[in-house]
Amino acid sequence: MPHADPPWMCLKHRGQLFAASVRKLAKSVLQPAQMPSETSDESWHNTQCLTAAASAMRRQQERKFMPDAAKKVYLIHGWGANRHVFDDLIPRLHAEWAVCAPDLPGHGDAPFVQPFDIAAAADGIAAQIDAPADILGWSLGGLVALYLAARHPGKVRSLCLTASFARLTADEDYPEGLAAPALGKMVGAFRTDYAKHIKQFLQLQLLHTHDADGIIGRILPDLARCGTPSALQEALDAAERADARHLLDKIDVPVLLVFGGKDAITPPRMGEYLHRRLKGSRLVVMERAAHAPFLSHAEAFAALYRDFVEGV
Repeated sequence: MPHADPPWMCLKHRGQLFAASVRKLAKSVLQPAQMPSETSDESWHNTQCLTAAASAMRRQQERKFMPDAAKKVYLIHGWGANRHVFDDLIPRLHAEWAVCAPDLPGHGDAPFVQPFDIAAAADGIAAQIDAPADILGWSLGGLVALYLAARHPGKVRSLCLTASFARLTADEDYPEGLAAPALGKMVGAFRTDYAKHIKQFLQLQLLHTHDADGIIGRILPDLARCGTPSALQEALDAAERADARHLLDKIDVPVLLVFGGKDAITPPRMGEYLHRRLKGSRLVVMERAAHAPFLSHAEAFAALYRDFVEGV
C-alpha cells in the first residue's frame, strides 16, 4: 500500500488551506472596518457582519479539523458474528474518527461468563466510553445499544440502529415481532462448520450486491478466525426474551434507523415501530437490502451514516 501521511498531518494541512482561503476572501472582499465619513452606516454594519461571519466560519472549520475534535464511534455487532463484520465499513468512515468495534461477551475474542445479559453487555461497553460517543448497533448489537443509551445517557451522543429491534418476538400488543424466529436453526450449522455457514449467511445478505465476493473476501477470514461464538445459544435466548420497549421513552438523542426492505429477520415493520416510539428519529429503508445494509449497500450506508454523525 502507498505511504499515507498521519491523519493529524492531513487535518492540519486542510485547516491551514481553509484559514488561508478565508483570510484571502476577507482581504479581497471586505474592506477595513472603519466608519465612512458619508451616509454609509448600513454599509459599515454589513461589512462588520460579514467580517464576523467569516471569522466564525474560520473558527468552526479549524475546530472541525483539529485532531482532538475527532468523533468517537462505537460499532456493536450482531448475534453470531464479531467485531470483524465491520471491517469493510470502517475504512468507509471518516479517517479522523476514533472508531471502536468491541466484541460482545462470548463472541470473537471476548470471554463468556454465563449468563448472557444484554444490560450487562451494555454496561460493559459504557465502561469503555470516556466521552459522549456515537453508537451504531446492528441486529442484537442495536438492542444492546438501546440499553446503553437508556442506562447511560451521558455516554451517548447519537444512536444508529440498523436491522435491529426493541423486541424480536411477536405479542398481542406487538404484532411487529416475529411469530416464529428462525435463527435457532442456525445454531447447529454454526457449531458444525462456522466458516462455511457464516459465509453462506453473508452471501444471502449480499445476494444483489455487485461486489459481494470482494466484501466477503475482506471480512470473512478474520470473522471466521475466532470460530463459533461460545455464547451462541445463550445470546440467542437472551435476544428472544428481551423487551426494550419500556426503554424507548428514556432515549433523547438523535436516532437514525436503517432497515432492509428484503430483511426477513428484522423486517421494516420493526423499524417503523422504533420510529414511532423514538422521538425525533429518522427511518431509512433500503429497499433491496436484507439483514446487513452496511454490507450490501456499503457506500450508500456509509455516506448516510457519515452525514448523520456530522450533522449531530
